[in-house]
Amino acid sequence: MSILSVENLKAHYVTEKRRKITRVLAVDGVTFHINKNEIYGIAGESGCGKSTLLKAMSGLIKPPLQVLEGEVKYHFDDRELDILALRGEKERREIRGARISHIPQGSMSVLNPVRRIRKSFEDIVGTHLGIRGGSEFEELVKSHIEALGLDWNVMHSFPHQLSGGMRQRITIALATILKPDVIFADEPTTALDVVVQRGVVQLIKKIKQEQQNTMVIVTHDLAIHANLCDRLAIMYAGRIVEEANVDDMFQTPKHPYTEMLLNSLPTLGDRSVRESAPGAPPSLVNPPSGCRFHPRCPKVMEKCRLEVPELIEVESGHQVACFLQEGRVYEQTRELGANYH
Repeated sequence: MSILSVENLKAHYVTEKRRKITRVLAVDGVTFHINKNEIYGIAGESGCGKSTLLKAMSGLIKPPLQVLEGEVKYHFDDRELDILALRGEKERREIRGARISHIPQGSMSVLNPVRRIRKSFEDIVGTHLGIRGGSEFEELVKSHIEALGLDWNVMHSFPHQLSGGMRQRITIALATILKPDVIFADEPTTALDVVVQRGVVQLIKKIKQEQQNTMVIVTHDLAIHANLCDRLAIMYAGRIVEEANVDDMFQTPKHPYTEMLLNSLPTLGDRSVRESAPGAPPSLVNPPSGCRFHPRCPKVMEKCRLEVPELIEVESGHQVACFLQEGRVYEQTRELGANYH
């Protein structure tokens, strides 16, 4: 059962300077769904549109970002919600925090440097539950942060008095205090050392297990996806080029871009030079025609330069946008027809 459906979403950055309009096609025709209680990953190189997609799914649309087309719908138990149709700030505030929550890339974008940690919790709990202090507040927050392995004494600290890893744990605790249905995490382990990263990953797993949330993890770190996610989508130049179960994606990637991403990963004991995709990602102001990966693809065909490949299912639960796979699907279909007759 899906809890979130994204249909043909186009979210562009539109700016005007000296009467010249510039469009950055950050998310350009994306369709997928996320199942209830799963962890869904979105991966790709920097600048491919991952964070913009997350903003659109969260309803955080502020100029110059504009949604030109498409739908983002949530299917909660009690109602269906089109988050892009919400206009009033009050409606958005009721949804964010209570039903939808966000773990940002940097903890200091959430924590106020001149206010103690307790004040941040008071803001969230007070706004949504009307509890701003006293024994009820302390009981609620203390049980939550201690369940996440945090000490109550951190509530009296200023953010600069805590380590980066501790601040990120506090941010995760803030995002999950109200037990939201959907949690978005944008690069939750960026700028943390590997030991702290491991602790953050374990914390996210613990929350998912206890609260049964749906999580969307956006990061370019494929190791994080391998450890956390149930399904994974690969983005390139504003579009999804492959989507599959995490195990299938890592064992049998179908798109040349995904293959190159995985081949570039270091392997324990292997000292050989790892190769990545040649060249650089295209400008999203003026992306290439046809398949946007074709200027870098070693398997490019003439058709790739002219036509846009559709995201099609090549195996059960495994979708890919590549003309190489279209030919294989045709052969599989023909073989099945021959066997049937």
